[in-house]
Amino acid sequence: MRRVFCLFLLLLFITPVFAEGLPSVEDSVLADDGSVEICYTIPQTCEASLVLLDLQGHEIQTVFTPRTLLAGRHVLQLPAGFFAPELNDGTYTLLLRTAAGEARAILTVGNPSVQKPEPTKESDPIEQPAASLEAITPALRSSYHPQHENCYWCTPMDITDEAAVWGMLTAPMTVVNLNQRDHTVLYAAPDTNSEQIAMITGDSQGVHVLETLENGWSLVETYSSSFFDSDVKNWNAFETGYIRTDKLKQVNVNQQYGIVIDKLTQRMYLFKDGHLETTLACSTGLYNTKQPYNETRSGEFLIVSFTGAITSDKLICDYALRYNDDDYLHEVPYSKNADGSKNYKNCEAKLGIRASHGCIRVQRLTNADGYTMKKVYELLKESTRATKLNVKMVIWEDYQGRQIPIPASDTPLYYNPNGGQSYHSTANCPGVRKQYLPMTGFTYGELENAPYSKLTPCTNCWPDLRVADIEKINAEHLTQSPGEIMSIIGK
Repeated sequence: MRRVFCLFLLLLFITPVFAEGLPSVEDSVLADDGSVEICYTIPQTCEASLVLLDLQGHEIQTVFTPRTLLAGRHVLQLPAGFFAPELNDGTYTLLLRTAAGEARAILTVGNPSVQKPEPTKESDPIEQPAASLEAITPALRSSYHPQHENCYWCTPMDITDEAAVWGMLTAPMTVVNLNQRDHTVLYAAPDTNSEQIAMITGDSQGVHVLETLENGWSLVETYSSSFFDSDVKNWNAFETGYIRTDKLKQVNVNQQYGIVIDKLTQRMYLFKDGHLETTLACSTGLYNTKQPYNETRSGEFLIVSFTGAITSDKLICDYALRYNDDDYLHEVPYSKNADGSKNYKNCEAKLGIRASHGCIRVQRLTNADGYTMKKVYELLKESTRATKLNVKMVIWEDYQGRQIPIPASDTPLYYNPNGGQSYHSTANCPGVRKQYLPMTGFTYGELENAPYSKLTPCTNCWPDLRVADIEKINAEHLTQSPGEIMSIIGK
């Protein structure tokens, strides 16, 4: 049975009576066609989630993951096929969790005298946490499990699979047929009166088409591109909803270059003619509670113009490539000293970690392959001089469960024994003076031993992080998805 993830939340009324008190959820009955209407009340605007349990208290399926909902009474309409596998006859528990407390109600399916057995590993529909980098796709949060060939949403976030990544980077993509500076909304149901759940940018943001309906609507999934002034304040949330089919168009993309930005590794990967050409360090957005919109929006995008230099909070960002309305991929910013010289010190020290206001900062120092953000900019400009830019750039979310592999102990590293303070990935790193080249080799397995234990990773060639640093990142991702922010749905 087709699974449809349609969360149709209607805010029926909001009054002061809900300012205090506990949440509540009403008993429900699954209709003969498999659909169900669930009514619940949130006493005050807060984070809430809803799950289905069996009578033993085991979780069967998440109805919706934690999200911020407005105070009031809500009506949630789930279509036939939402629960998969199909529920057996019996009674189940609906558990509503909010910051104000929990509430439970009964969901009755068919004949309540027949109880559903506990789910097994084979049939349990609970979202499975991914155990490895290779297992996770951008559509991890999706209720669908399509196998679309060369699709961004269906391709595992594994940079080592060059063929799969290249196929994805060069495949056509579906965008909204609007001006690059315009936006539209994603609806919870195929009805413009339904809840607005996400923002989509015209012409450059990709959407994943799941179903095209006969009523003129399409079911799609994407990450919400809400900006600070958007009507729908849903920051970088993965959402499934509806948009008019006539607003969508398929576009072809550049067949020579493609770019992957990975929030997990904080690296930019440039692909050329089917292969990984080079890797550069980057910094994606660092959000806070007052500025959640600083999180870099994940998804599938087209780079649409060469902007050059831009200014942001007195920082100058050279070699900017524009995508997603007013987001940019650009060189690490600098400020100007009193004498007019460029000062990269503050921003350059933060490369490799979240640090920006939402744009993507890329290193300016020459790496082992001779690449910089300047060179990337110039190569793309030269290669598309006679054609439309349309280079596909995908941004991978650092979902819970993703992990950075620990390098093999025999991975070669290099250092300068004549006072060098860094370790390197290449014997001829461009960041080291020529008189010290080639440098002395050692192995990754020796990195914690003297005289290598106090060396820092080079900021030109960016070798692998130390085991302890990788383990710290991996431990964080065992319990959370750092790029996911609680949404504030509504105007």
